[in-house]
Amino acid sequence: MEICDYGISSISWTAKHDPTDNRKPGHMPWDNTIRILIDSRCQIVDTQSGESEWYYLITPCRTEWMYRDDILWKNDPNLEFVGIYSNNHYRHGHVQVKDKLRPQQDMDIVKDVKVGLSDFEPNLIFYDQAQELLNDAEVIQATLDLVPIIATTEFESEDKNKKVIIEYPIKTMNYVKEKERFQVDTGPLLFPDFEINAVNDIQKLELAFVCYNNRDVAEFVSRVPTVINNDSDKQIESMEYSKINRINVRTKLFACTNK
Repeated sequence: MEICDYGISSISWTAKHDPTDNRKPGHMPWDNTIRILIDSRCQIVDTQSGESEWYYLITPCRTEWMYRDDILWKNDPNLEFVGIYSNNHYRHGHVQVKDKLRPQQDMDIVKDVKVGLSDFEPNLIFYDQAQELLNDAEVIQATLDLVPIIATTEFESEDKNKKVIIEYPIKTMNYVKEKERFQVDTGPLLFPDFEINAVNDIQKLELAFVCYNNRDVAEFVSRVPTVINNDSDKQIESMEYSKINRINVRTKLFACTNK
């Protein structure tokens, strides 16, 4: 089984200069090539046809003015930029409830890779060895040995029409050695919400964190528009991790090394 080395796996593409962008002070008027690490990946399989597609979540970054000598960080306010990509479609933009000034930067808009990112390239590097950790004691020992641990969590949609395999590095591991118990709390990763009515699977993917202390059940908390002040007549919304799904899963953990 091929497991990604998330310390060096990345995607790359070239963003073309937009001559209609009149924001000030503005980017330098150049095309810009991006190489950015992958935080996790997710495979969605159509159980009826057998067709599948991989989706990649990039490491988030902040909004910036490109290649200027006088100022770099945007502060109107400074926003988080994230993206989800496959070989066919992508969604990337600013994490906020809605970008009214630049709707093309809305994270919810799905675009065609061949049109928008003609030189898109996943740069996947795989570990030489991935040894499955078969019990909790092995998980704890790998943690103590400072060995990178990568997990896969698999589940099916309620209608059984889709199978999902999420692969991600364990960034936060809790354990009690004498009890041989561990608990994972890690992310961000990609979680598909099949209750979302959308044409493409990429539209159903949400940023989430996962928490579990066994291999059969996991809780995902997704980042969604969330009311943070409902004491007044005008509700205020923000993008927060607030939507929790507890589901039956099949999780495997792997100790990963290179020769």
